[in-house]
Amino acid sequence: MKENTPQQNVTEPDPKFIAQQLRKPSGNFALNVGQKMNLVNKPLYDLTYDVIELDENDHILEIGFGTGKFFGKLFDLNSKIKVRGLDYSEKMVEAASKANEDLISNGKLDLKLGNSNSIPFEDQTFEKVFCNMVIYFWDEPEDHLNEIRRVLKPGGLFYSGHRTRESMMVFPFVEHGFNLYSIQEWKEILNENEFTIQQIHKRFDPQIEIDDNKLQLESCCILAGK
Repeated sequence: MKENTPQQNVTEPDPKFIAQQLRKPSGNFALNVGQKMNLVNKPLYDLTYDVIELDENDHILEIGFGTGKFFGKLFDLNSKIKVRGLDYSEKMVEAASKANEDLISNGKLDLKLGNSNSIPFEDQTFEKVFCNMVIYFWDEPEDHLNEIRRVLKPGGLFYSGHRTRESMMVFPFVEHGFNLYSIQEWKEILNENEFTIQQIHKRFDPQIEIDDNKLQLESCCILAGK
């Protein structure tokens, strides 16, 4: 008699674990998480890069660069800029450094491990600072915004890219440590921390499919001056 084969249990990824990995990719899951972030975040990078205006010899800081997939496109916009990157995940710094060896070796790009509440650069270093999908993880946003103001030159610009609260609520993991904002709420936080709102850009992303779910997120990039 043929024995019945026990049905294999298939468990859904734990939302809390996903949230922890998105905050700080680590361990064996880091590269997989980074690749998924590239897929989801590409439309937001497209919006940010459409908005940002780069001058020759601009010194740019990106906070939370992940795998570093989008640095090349940034240099396509202006090849004479210098870019510095800061990321909280050691695994992402390793992956981005490997993926951008040429840019690093010729001095155009420098990547550092660290937290944006203690940015390892001198006062008034950058003309522009930007981040995408990072503000959710700032439990005390004023600490990070004060550091950004410190490293911006007078008249410098800060571009913060994120998804609208309504877009992010489709993901179960946002209940675990994500600080979600409406556009108005984030504007108010920027104003409270001595930034002046200059422009607000938003648009719907192309539809994407993640784990058999079809999603259309709304991206927003807020430009604020020091």
